Amino acid sequence: MAENESSTKVEEPKKEGAENASGENSEEVLSLDNLDSIIAEEDPEFAAGLQEITPQNIGHLDSDSDLEIEYTLDYEKRQWVGMPGPRGKLVKAFPFLPYLSYKIKMKRTSMRLTWIRWKEQLIHGLRNLGPSILKWLKAQLGAMKSGMGEGMTAFKSFSLVKKLAFVGLLVVTVGAGFVFYKIATNKLIPAEQDLFLPSLDEWAQAKYQYGPEDQKESFYDSTRTAQNIMELQKMIVNIRRSASSGPNPMAAMEFYVEGTVAEVVVEIKDRESEVQDLFQRTIEDTNYDQLSSGEGKQMLCDRLRKNINKILTKGKVRRVFIKNAVIKP
Repeated sequence: MAENESSTKVEEPKKEGAENASGENSEEVLSLDNLDSIIAEEDPEFAAGLQEITPQNIGHLDSDSDLEIEYTLDYEKRQWVGMPGPRGKLVKAFPFLPYLSYKIKMKRTSMRLTWIRWKEQLIHGLRNLGPSILKWLKAQLGAMKSGMGEGMTAFKSFSLVKKLAFVGLLVVTVGAGFVFYKIATNKLIPAEQDLFLPSLDEWAQAKYQYGPEDQKESFYDSTRTAQNIMELQKMIVNIRRSASSGPNPMAAMEFYVEGTVAEVVVEIKDRESEVQDLFQRTIEDTNYDQLSSGEGKQMLCDRLRKNINKILTKGKVRRVFIKNAVIKP
C-alpha cells in the first residue's frame, strides 16, 4: 500500500507536467500556423505592409559582414589556392590576390545594391510626386486658411481706432508699391532724354555705307560749298640770319587764309591789322634757311594757323596758303 501510494504521488506530477508540456507545444504550433490570420484580424495595415515587403525593397548591405553570410573570404581563397591554371600560378606569386578579389566583389555588390535602392526610391518618388505635391498644396492652403482665420479673429477683437489704422497702413503700403512699380517702369517719371543729337542716323531718310577704298569728296574742298577764303596784304619783314644768309635777310610775302565758316573771314577782316601784326611777329622768328626750303614754308603756315586760331572767337582757320614769297639773303 505504501509503495503504491508513493508511486502514485510521484507519477501524478509527471503526468501533469507532460500534459502541460504537450499543451504548450500544441499551442505554439497552432499559433505559428495561424500567425498570418491572427495578424490580419488584429492589425490589417501591418499585415498589408508585410505582404509588400520584397527582396527588392530590402536596403543595401551597409558593411561587408552582411554579405559574408553566403560569400566569405575563405570561399574566395578556395577559388584560387590549389586551382589548376593561371589562378593557381598567380596566387603563388601574389598571395594577396584572393583578398583583393574578395574586396572588389564585395564593393561591386554593395554598389549594385545601392543603385537598386536609389532606383527604387526614385521610381517611388516619381510615382508619388503628384500626390505629394497635392498634399503639400493642401497643407499650405490649410495653413493659409488657418492663418487668415486667426488674423480675422484678431482683427475683429481690435478697437475701431486700431482697425482704421490697420486699413490706412494697408492702403499706404499698396499705394507705395504701385508708385514704385510706376517709377521702375518709367511710367511715372519719364526716362532721361538726351538733349543733343549725337547722330542723324535716326532722322535720315536713307542710310549709305562707304568703304575706305571708295572715292570720297572733301567737304571743305568741294566746289559745291562756299570757299571762305580771304587774301591778306603784302608783308615785308626782317627775318633771322643763318649760316647761308647775309647780315640782314628779308622776306616779302602774301597769304591766303581759309576759315571753316564765313564768320571767320568777317572777324579777320575786322581785325586785319592785328592779324597782320601777328603774322609779322611769327615770320620774324623764322630764319633764312627755313624759308628757303619747302618744308620750312609749310612749317611756317602751320605756325601761322595755330597762332591765329588762339585769338579768334568765331570759328577756326582751316588752312593758310602762301600766295607769293620773295626771300632776300
